Amino acid sequence: MNWHHFDKNEYRYLALYWVLFALIKTWVNTESVFADFNRLNIAIDYWKPLVWEGSSHFVSLLLIILIVIFDKKLLARYPATKNRIIGHLILSLIYSLSHVIGMVLIRKAIYWGANEQYDFGNWSSELIYEYRKDLISYLSILATIYAYRFIISRLRGEAKVIATGEDSPEPNKPERLLVKKIDKEFIIKINDIDWIEAAGNYMNLNINGKIYPLRETMSGLESKLNPNLFARIHRSTIVNLDRIKQISALETGDYEINLNCGKQLRLSRRYREKVKQILF
Repeated sequence: MNWHHFDKNEYRYLALYWVLFALIKTWVNTESVFADFNRLNIAIDYWKPLVWEGSSHFVSLLLIILIVIFDKKLLARYPATKNRIIGHLILSLIYSLSHVIGMVLIRKAIYWGANEQYDFGNWSSELIYEYRKDLISYLSILATIYAYRFIISRLRGEAKVIATGEDSPEPNKPERLLVKKIDKEFIIKINDIDWIEAAGNYMNLNINGKIYPLRETMSGLESKLNPNLFARIHRSTIVNLDRIKQISALETGDYEINLNCGKQLRLSRRYREKVKQILF
């Protein structure tokens, strides 16, 4: 799989998945509601259940972004599972209330345009009823997000710092990384890394043409690497100095670094002097 292409277009693929999921679910639920009315011999215009389901899934689609952002912040700030569970329970209440208010406003606007009146019912009882449904939806969305992260990490081979001994804590200057994939586990040496690029909450380790994501911040990873071997050349890039083949000056004042593998990286002016001091 071309992971460079995937990284570049990941958010587009995710957005496409959720949009298609919402459209399909809207259509299926609309058909079911319309069929239920027909079964009970109750006349109803097809556009009404379509508006009910469409407004609900449209608002849910927008709120997925909130869930993803909130979960990432929870994961970074509260590694303990208990705190994350409490946080998600609180957010589920906010999610449900936002979902109800949003879909009701959309329905009222559409009904008003059709010269009809939309009645949501008794808010107290309806909010409780909607929260029961929204909690299930919230947990389903969260489960999908976690399943996606796990599958991608195993397909790519997520890296993790390991100690020099089984009973030793994680070292300040690690020498090896453990890579876990779906079908195998293997160890790679830190010194084998060609270059590192920031990618969201991960650092992508480029090793012999393959990419292994490591959950770490750029500054945190930089502090753990050997400063005589690895150097920051850009706000989002670290390079293995032993892999540098050539450095060329650009008209912009920056430099272009050519690695032995053929990769070209940008050396920004901010880090130029530091790299020169190490190399020369």
